[in-house]
Amino acid sequence: MIDVPTLLAVLSLDCLVIAATVFATRVGRMQHGQASWVVALLTQSAAMLLFIAMALTPPGMATIVANMVLLSASLSLFAASMAAFAERPLPRLLLVLPPVLLGIQHAIYADDFITRALASNAVLAFQLALCAWPLMRTGDTGSARYRWMVLGSFVLGSVSTLLRLAELLVAPERLPDLSVGEPINAMSFLLNHVNLIVGNLGIALMHRERSRANAERLVARDALTELFNRRSFTQQAARELLRAERGGQPVSVLVVDPDHFRQINARFGPLAGDRVLCQLAHDITTTLRGQDLCARISADEFAVLLPDTSLEGAAVLAERMRVQCGAQPVGPDLVHFTVSIGVAEAMPGERDPAPLLARAQTALAQAKQAGRNRVARAEVAA
Repeated sequence: MIDVPTLLAVLSLDCLVIAATVFATRVGRMQHGQASWVVALLTQSAAMLLFIAMALTPPGMATIVANMVLLSASLSLFAASMAAFAERPLPRLLLVLPPVLLGIQHAIYADDFITRALASNAVLAFQLALCAWPLMRTGDTGSARYRWMVLGSFVLGSVSTLLRLAELLVAPERLPDLSVGEPINAMSFLLNHVNLIVGNLGIALMHRERSRANAERLVARDALTELFNRRSFTQQAARELLRAERGGQPVSVLVVDPDHFRQINARFGPLAGDRVLCQLAHDITTTLRGQDLCARISADEFAVLLPDTSLEGAAVLAERMRVQCGAQPVGPDLVHFTVSIGVAEAMPGERDPAPLLARAQTALAQAKQAGRNRVARAEVAA
C-alpha cells in the first residue's frame, strides 16, 4: 500500500523550503512577481496539509472546500507570478473566479467525489495552462531556456490533469479518492513532486537571468536617458573602428550638447534640466539609423557613432538633427533649447576612439564659440 500522507508531507515540505529560500534571498527586494510566487508556494503547502488531514480522517465539508480553494488559489498566484515576470498582466477575473467557483461547487457536492473530481480536474487543468500562457507570449530571450523549462512543467501538469479527467469520464470507478493509497494516486503525487522541483528551479533560474541582465544593463546604460554610457560607447566604437579598417569603410562621430544648459538648470531647476536631457536623447535617436549608436558621455554631452558614414554625410545628418532637437518646448515650464554639434571622421588606420571623440569635442567647442545652435566639422588632416 502506498503511503499517501507521506508523499503529501514531502510535497508540503518542498513548498515550504522553496518559499523560505526565496524569501530569505529576496527579502525586501522582491520584484517581477516573486512575492506572488512565495505566497503561491505557502498556499500550496497548506493545501497539501489539508490533503493529509483528509487522508487520515474522514473529511468534513469545511475541510474539502478549504482544501480545494487553497489548491486553486495557489495556481492563480502562480499564474499571477508568471504574468508579472512576463510583464503581460492576466485579467483579474481569470485569477479570482476559479477558486471561488470550485469552493462553491465543492460545498454543494461535498458528498459526491466523482462530481467534485470532474470539476476540480477541469478547472485545475485550465489554471495550469493559464500559468503557462504568459511564458508562451513573452519575448524575454535572456531567460528563454529556463522559461521553456517552467513552461514544460506547467504544460505537463495540465496534460496529466486532463488525463485524470478523461479517466474519470470513461471509468470513474478506477479512480479512488485522492486520500486513498492506490498506485494511480501515488503516481499522480510523484509527478506533482517532479513538476514542483523542476518548475520552481526553472522559475528561480529565470529570475536569476533577469537579475543578471538588469545588472548588466545598469552597468552599460545611463540611468536617466537609458542610452549607453561613455564606457559602453568607447568599447563599441573601438570594435566599429576595427571593423571599418578591415572593410575600408568610413566612420564618423557626432558630439551633441544643449546650449546654455547651466542657465536652464539655474532658471527652471534640475528637474527641468533632466527633462531637457531626456527629450534631447529622444530627438537624437529618432533621427538615427538602426546601426547607429547614441550614448550619454558626460553630464550634458551625447555622442553618436555613425558607421559607414563620411564626414560630409555626418554633417548632413548633424544639421538635420540640429533642426529636430528642441523643436518642441519641454515640460510644464515650456523650456526651449537649441543644440550645438561637433562632427569628426575617423582617420585611416585609427583604432582608438578617444582621439576621434576628442576631435568631435573640439569641433563642438568651435560651434559654441561661433554663436551656438550650429554644426561644426573637424576637418581630417591631409
